[in-house]
Amino acid sequence: MKEYLLISVTGNAALFALGWAVPGFKDFAADSLWLILVAGYWALTLLLFRWIVKASKKSPIRFITAVNGATSIKMLVSLTIVTVYLAVVGGEHRVAFAFGLFAAFALNTTILVIQSQKTGRA
Repeated sequence: MKEYLLISVTGNAALFALGWAVPGFKDFAADSLWLILVAGYWALTLLLFRWIVKASKKSPIRFITAVNGATSIKMLVSLTIVTVYLAVVGGEHRVAFAFGLFAAFALNTTILVIQSQKTGRA
């Protein structure tokens, strides 16, 4: 769990900082919504990782179900977030928001799957 926390915090901090470095994304990164998006994905992934760790101690089928379920939950949450944002807020940052959401999803899902594989073997 400590390894997961270190990797996920470092990765999400780098993603947050990268938002400030990309020229077309800088204006959206200055918005507090970027911090909320990155922190929210980190928190969601942390909860899902805990579920996976608990499931891995019970049985292999529960472990596989938890990994698949975690990925499905993140995909549905992502779809909901982007749909609500585009329908309610829209505006000039809609493209940056969608790409930022995808980057947060991809980073956290990659970390989740890699760390889950290590958990499943333990």
